[in-house]
Amino acid sequence: MIHIHRQPAAAEQQDFDLVVVGGGVYGLTLTLEAARRGYRPLLLEQHDFNAGTSWNSLRIVHGGLRYLQSLDLRRFFESVHERRWFFRHFPDLVRVLPCLMPLYNRGMKRRATMLAALKLNDTLSVRRNAGVEAGAQLPNAKLVTTRQVQELFANVDRDGLKGGANWFDGVMVHHQRLMIETLRWAVSAGATALNYCRADAVTTHGGAVTGVEATDRTTGQTHVFSAPVVVNVAGPHAAAFARTLDAEPTHRPDELAQLFRPSLAFNLLLDREPLSTHALALEPKAATNPRSNGGKPRTYFVLPWTVNDEPRTLAGTFHAPLPADATRPEPSEAQVQEFLADLNAACPGLGLQRHQVLRVYAGLLPAQRPRVEHTAHRPAWINHDERGGPLGAISVSGVKYTTARLVGEQTLRRVYGNKLRPIAESAKRPPAEQALDFHAYRTRTRRAGFEEDVKRVAALESAVCLDDILHRRTDWGADPAAEAEARDELRSILDLPDAPPPTPPQGDVP
Repeated sequence: MIHIHRQPAAAEQQDFDLVVVGGGVYGLTLTLEAARRGYRPLLLEQHDFNAGTSWNSLRIVHGGLRYLQSLDLRRFFESVHERRWFFRHFPDLVRVLPCLMPLYNRGMKRRATMLAALKLNDTLSVRRNAGVEAGAQLPNAKLVTTRQVQELFANVDRDGLKGGANWFDGVMVHHQRLMIETLRWAVSAGATALNYCRADAVTTHGGAVTGVEATDRTTGQTHVFSAPVVVNVAGPHAAAFARTLDAEPTHRPDELAQLFRPSLAFNLLLDREPLSTHALALEPKAATNPRSNGGKPRTYFVLPWTVNDEPRTLAGTFHAPLPADATRPEPSEAQVQEFLADLNAACPGLGLQRHQVLRVYAGLLPAQRPRVEHTAHRPAWINHDERGGPLGAISVSGVKYTTARLVGEQTLRRVYGNKLRPIAESAKRPPAEQALDFHAYRTRTRRAGFEEDVKRVAALESAVCLDDILHRRTDWGADPAAEAEARDELRSILDLPDAPPPTPPQGDVP
């Protein structure tokens, strides 16, 4: 039985090979890659695992078709390779996602242009199904006729419709479970993981890293963990933590700022039955707000989704600059309304209204430049010993969910060079933990054993509060109405607070 032990005092007595600061998808996959190679990593996350931007993703495992438009073949090949990795290692949690883009012969989205792109996509990704189970293999892309588009998407805007592009990607059907299963895999291979444990400072001796001083947010107690390497992969907090790693005044502040210039990104869960069996790539004919996105219309993906066995719609992603005074990734009401207006304009007759927004999934992504919405194209690394900081301190900022594991591997190569250990044959993914199905419990088809199952997940998966269960061990909290019912059930079973403890003050360091 795999137990994600939350025991900071016990971890303090161990010697680790590296400490990973940040428990989003980049921290989790880096920890997994280190553990699979026989290293002993310690993961520290100041909130819960997968609680930030990673939790708010659109759940699509992109293969990189869009990068062919700019002939960014490096990003394309990386995306195809990593999408295949997800399909091979998580066939129970990632499924094939058929995608459809209606074509109106506007700009680059013309039939001839898209046909060339789809053929190039299939040719360059010829090994996309190697080692993938038969039921999860991706078919070739194709153009479809106007009539076929109308059959697949009855609400399509038929004015000027010239057919459609049909391709295939991957989608995480239970992204919360995928992240927890990633962590269980890492722990089974030798990792230690502590949520609600905030990294405060790196300890050093003789100009080299010796470990990390951290605060257990549940007790307020300080712990010092030993390791010769610290990898800062704290996402939006990476630049702030990186400032503690350089010697002053040998660095320029703008260089650290480049590690993660925050921009806003958000998706909407809608109380609306799916528009199609396919994920739809929709774009209004003109921007509904000429002052937003440089006056250009945005392209959105609209996915068929299921929440507690109820058909819903998930749409995204809206990108915008982050206001200078913003402290949290929260879109304005005007931005949410603009999002809905764009969807209604792209699909006449849709008639989405504000009350149909069940949940806003908002996070921060690294931007290309300050105060712009365009996200960075490449991950960034800083070796702090090259900037007057201690040997063994490195900061990393990634750009894309799909390629997080690859960035973790690349980071380890920067740390260990040609001495990097290979993946151990024994480090296979363990059997998955049975997911909790609240709909089944609600309908009393599996009422027996409910309390035992909930207590098992809470104990084995390091749940500190009910929010951890509702949002990051299950998807019970996606629908606010179902969340209220589930929370009442959990209160009667678990002796846990509803929400995590407040974050102790610490300036601007995560």
